Amino acid sequence: MKDLFPKEHFDNWQKAVEKSQKIVLATHVNPDGDAIGALMGLGHFMKKEGFDVTLVSPTRYPDFLSFLDLDNEIVVYSHDSQTAVYAIEEADMIVALDVSGFSRMEELGKIMLDSKAYKVLMDHHTDPVIREFNLVFSATRISSTCELTYRMIKAWKADPVFSKDQATAFLAGIITDTNQFANSVYPETFRVTSELVAFGADTEFIYDRIYRNFSYNRMRLMGYALQNIHLLPEYKCGYIVLTRDVLEKFGYSNGDTEGFVNLPLAISGISVSAFFLQKVDHIKVSLRSKRDIPVNEIARKFYQGGGHLNASAGKMEDSIGDIEPLLKKALGTIIA
Repeated sequence: MKDLFPKEHFDNWQKAVEKSQKIVLATHVNPDGDAIGALMGLGHFMKKEGFDVTLVSPTRYPDFLSFLDLDNEIVVYSHDSQTAVYAIEEADMIVALDVSGFSRMEELGKIMLDSKAYKVLMDHHTDPVIREFNLVFSATRISSTCELTYRMIKAWKADPVFSKDQATAFLAGIITDTNQFANSVYPETFRVTSELVAFGADTEFIYDRIYRNFSYNRMRLMGYALQNIHLLPEYKCGYIVLTRDVLEKFGYSNGDTEGFVNLPLAISGISVSAFFLQKVDHIKVSLRSKRDIPVNEIARKFYQGGGHLNASAGKMEDSIGDIEPLLKKALGTIIA
């Protein structure tokens, strides 16, 4: 399997871990399957190697990912800031997973940035904020942070053995971040998937827990979303808007809208989809596209965000009424 990084990276990593007694692994706000999978997969491996490891997330992960954290090992900063801050203050090393920079962790990221710990980035997004880290493992032509982290471990350790739980965590991240192998899939992705299955990961079990484990309220909310897809045929785009009053009506819980951004792409002739979720002080924006349509460009230019060519995110602080005009303006820059 082709190595992603030069030998110097692993020499620096080895020197750093040898000097580290306490390590904090952390990920982004509103963590997804790739974020939690990378936390649990790398976290359990490092613990097996004898390190004192604390796993931290800025906010709670969706309930359907709880099967990856059965012992509630992940410290959620928004629920228990004292424990998270203490772990950061005591850490010799901080590893940021599935983020391009500490800003993706919001308030928690500011605390980590101020830490004197050795800082490592492991990520697959574009434009990593290299200046914030002592060591960067970053590659964009890769399915997920889970695949990157797994391959990093394999290059670091000779013939590492992964437990079934570790393999399950890594594979869950790959499955979710590729939209079930529909996006950002390369030959190495399938090689890694095959190896993880050989280590005991059960694809049917993972699929069942992630995609067949939703609440009744979530299914009703999806029905509403399907009935309220707005089409912009001139831009080959479909979009969905869910306001706070709609979310309250359907008893929304964190994670209930997972995958909604992909719904318009199932419509013939639609190549771009956008999903707008109203929060208290902003509107969360998710973007998806087919083939070579660069939604990461409009995420960066119009929505204070970024991401991958076909999967990006950001936010807007305008009113609900501004959604369609701004979306049309943004799409006009990438759709001929």
